[in-house]
Amino acid sequence: MRKKFIDIIKNIDYPYTSAIVNNERIGFLDEVDENSKYELIKIDDMEGMRTYERTLTFLISYIFNEFYNLKIEIKHSFGDAIYAEVQGKNNIEEIIPKIKEEMNNLIKKDITIKKLTLRKEEASDLLFKANSNYEPKLIKYLSKDTLSLYSINNYYSYFLGPLLPKTGMIKVFDITPFKSGFLIILPDKKNFYKLGKINKSKKLFSTFEESKKWACSLGIKYAGDLNEKIVKNEIIELILSQEALHEKKIAEISEMIRKKNSKLILISGPTSSGKTTLSKKLKIYLKVLGLNSISISTDDYFFDRDKTPKRENGEPDYESIDAIDLNLLQKHLDLLIDNQSIDLPKFNFATGKQEIGEKIIPQKNSIIIIEGLHSINPVLTEKIKDSLKFKIYISPLTQINFDNLNRIPTRDVRLIRRIVRDNVFRKITPKETIKKWSDVIGGEEKNIFPFQDDVDTMFNSSLFYELPVLKFFAEKDLMSIENIDKEYYKASILINFLQHFASLSDDYVPTTSILREFIGGGLINAQ
Repeated sequence: MRKKFIDIIKNIDYPYTSAIVNNERIGFLDEVDENSKYELIKIDDMEGMRTYERTLTFLISYIFNEFYNLKIEIKHSFGDAIYAEVQGKNNIEEIIPKIKEEMNNLIKKDITIKKLTLRKEEASDLLFKANSNYEPKLIKYLSKDTLSLYSINNYYSYFLGPLLPKTGMIKVFDITPFKSGFLIILPDKKNFYKLGKINKSKKLFSTFEESKKWACSLGIKYAGDLNEKIVKNEIIELILSQEALHEKKIAEISEMIRKKNSKLILISGPTSSGKTTLSKKLKIYLKVLGLNSISISTDDYFFDRDKTPKRENGEPDYESIDAIDLNLLQKHLDLLIDNQSIDLPKFNFATGKQEIGEKIIPQKNSIIIIEGLHSINPVLTEKIKDSLKFKIYISPLTQINFDNLNRIPTRDVRLIRRIVRDNVFRKITPKETIKKWSDVIGGEEKNIFPFQDDVDTMFNSSLFYELPVLKFFAEKDLMSIENIDKEYYKASILINFLQHFASLSDDYVPTTSILREFIGGGLINAQ
């Protein structure tokens, strides 16, 4: 017999937000077999936090609509917070206290949130008639027949994942004015009875905002806009415009390096950001400016896998800076700066061993380009003067969202990039990539993000058209993961994610695009 999960497991409360049943994510409002085995998900799980975030977003959008007839727009994450703006209104500082007061009233009343599963035509009609948050093109091009709406007091919205079943399950949050909008502050992931930290990175925020404004200027604000361009075969000029912007940014960075007279370029960012392509493109642009350069990847300095440091659970810690042979890397840097040749190592990801690579013979005053997870970690280049360094942080900061309430998480884009790249280039299965993902994220939070604002510039490697192309590769990879596998939990979420995009053949991707680093067929990385 099937029942709503909340009717089977009574008295569920914070910090639990959702569950895993038969290796699939379910919300507490979903129906399951009464005797199903389950695992509860808390706030400290990424998907658990996202359920909490979606519910907060839904309730705050309801209050803005109910009391002020205003619609909010979720823009992007910012540390342990979500940045949002109010459509058509910049000065909202005076109404934020009222919004918080009404949120607290809503929580005290512990109102039930309803879930409706409808055919997409029915859902579209209901959203249109209710005058709720509604992005018709998103639903129009959705490649599944049914979808779920959530409602409270006849206010309806669509979300890509489950919500909490009652308003009273919101326990920790804050809303504070910020820039032209406001921040929705989420719980701390490690201590979820306290508020999380607000990111203070001005560079990261401005990079996000610049990219979104640029995408909007091309008429691509939401996923539905992109899908419509693909379906109507109006995508080619937009792709070329996006690629031209990347080239313009790299040209600008090259000029900055020349003017600063930098001798060491350090490129860092989280996994699957496009560090390798950026380093190779910079080498070309610097050559145009009359500057010779040498490219080095910290990945090639990995110790053999049997020498990789271990985590507390005994698993290899590939994200640790101690997984890199720092002594050899620093020795090679000293030799290159002294214009002496080196035998560059080459790490073989298939065998897990370091091999002998090419011989590097530097020209006089050659610029050294180092790319890798730890490149901007001060420990890596501690013996070199800071005045000689030029630091670049690269990450694919998403330029578009699904609609005004459903954002596209950067981490999911990077995971999809990595699944495709690992399968194409490293013969690593999607199952293995997903299995290691939480360790990768933990390593980034510890080893990369603390240094992200201590850079000369940031480069957004996101391409607004990349998800339709990645879908072309990733869907079949994700579908290879079976329901009996634990990794099916995340795979099914990503499959649902990709169903919101029309497919786009990789024939549309220029051979010089940064996207070629993940799908293959690139001219830049073939050199």
